[in-house]
Amino acid sequence: MGEFWTAMAMRLMLAFIFHRTRMSCSFAAGAIASEPVHRSQLTRYLARSRWKKMNINDPLRNKLFELESRKGAFIVLVDGTLVGQSGKLTENTYSTGNRSKRPRKKGSRYNKYKRAPRSCHQFIFCLVITPSGHRIPYYLPHYTKEYCQTHGITPMSTTRSGAKLVEQLDLPSKAEVYVIGDTAFDSHEFHKVCEKKGFYWINPVNSSRVFSGQHGERPQVRARLKDWNSLSLKSVKIHMSTSEYASYRRLSRWRIGSKMKPRIYYAYKETRDVHSVGSVQLVYSTTKKNLAKATPDDVKIIMTNAKHLSLGQIIDLYSLRWQIELFFKELKSRL
Repeated sequence: MGEFWTAMAMRLMLAFIFHRTRMSCSFAAGAIASEPVHRSQLTRYLARSRWKKMNINDPLRNKLFELESRKGAFIVLVDGTLVGQSGKLTENTYSTGNRSKRPRKKGSRYNKYKRAPRSCHQFIFCLVITPSGHRIPYYLPHYTKEYCQTHGITPMSTTRSGAKLVEQLDLPSKAEVYVIGDTAFDSHEFHKVCEKKGFYWINPVNSSRVFSGQHGERPQVRARLKDWNSLSLKSVKIHMSTSEYASYRRLSRWRIGSKMKPRIYYAYKETRDVHSVGSVQLVYSTTKKNLAKATPDDVKIIMTNAKHLSLGQIIDLYSLRWQIELFFKELKSRL
């Protein structure tokens, strides 16, 4: 690269190393105080087709995955996140505000306070965590119906976007991979993509799931909670800093050590046939001891096609889902 383009790359590096506020192109453009540039020059630099042709990231990622595959399993976390935007005319945004009518308060007609309009962008992320704890993100933007109609783009749901991200993962063929998502990814399409790639999936059961059986005689999976007191529950202790999958977590120094109390789960595991899914393992777990009446708010029902996992391993793996929420927090606050 020439001197000008080297300086552009340096601006981006300095912006990440010495950033003081939320990351932006304006901040990066002024990272070199003696030679500031307009933010549009920086965006044009990033948008050059040259970088796509060079494809620098893929060979580096593949080499890292090859080295890490010898150390253990890969954890793939899938979830969506929203990024607030205050502009009224910003493309590809939608409002998530609560517009439900409330009783009018006395004197409210004289209140001149006006709430600023808020809208947001949505992104679907796929975060790959290696056995050594390295985090490799992949993402797809969510396009609104209006934006798709204007630009001729085929709209995709959150589930379809997550399935597409998993489908595009280029992990070693013999690697052990666990894909973990929330209830939004409990779908036939998502499970089919994971199984086609040879991945194991773990996610909570949505409210409409039923056991296999004759039409009209299929009990809901949630109906199992009525037999909660008759289930032989087991106590599972998870130490966040010393468990089997502790290397995949990022913990503060205050949560590391023998003095930290373990998280205790009271759970039951069974293998059942679920309609439209097949034979899977179901785990019913709660952190409440001596629960008299089990409800969906108290008990988490987890489903997985990894039949070789023990009860403690399934709970430990699913607890890693919080790592993608921490990743979103870092993106929005620190980076």
